[in-house]
Amino acid sequence: MALKVVSSSVSSTLNRNHKENGRKFMFDGCPDTAWSSDGGKGQHVTVQLERPAVITRVRIQFQGGFSARQCILTSDGDRPLAEFFPADSNVVQEFPVTVETPCQTLTLSFGQLADFYGRLIVYSLELFGE
Repeated sequence: MALKVVSSSVSSTLNRNHKENGRKFMFDGCPDTAWSSDGGKGQHVTVQLERPAVITRVRIQFQGGFSARQCILTSDGDRPLAEFFPADSNVVQEFPVTVETPCQTLTLSFGQLADFYGRLIVYSLELFGE
C-alpha cells in the first residue's frame, strides 16, 4: 500500500524558487511538475510518514540527465536500510527494499549524479509498505 507523506524537506531547491521547483511537486501526483534541486553534492529528501511502517518498495521518477545513479535510504539516526541504483532515464522506476523495522522518518540520499553540476529533477517519489 502507498504510504502517506505528511511532511518533507530537501537539501536544496533550484534558485530557491519553491513556487516552481519545490519539494511538494514530488508528491502532488501531477506528471508535469517536479522538484528541482540546486547544484552540489549531498542532495537528499527527508520524509515524515503519517505512521510508522515497514517499507517494501520505493518508486521514483527522475528527468533523464538530472538523475542519481545511486540512492541510499536511511532511517532515524542515519541507520542505512537499503541501497539501489536507478538508471539515468525518464521512466518510473521501482525498487524492492527489505526493511524489518517500522520507520516513520526516512531520508533518501542521492549519489553519482548524472548532471555535471549535481542537479536533480524528481517528478515523483512514492514509498510503499505495511
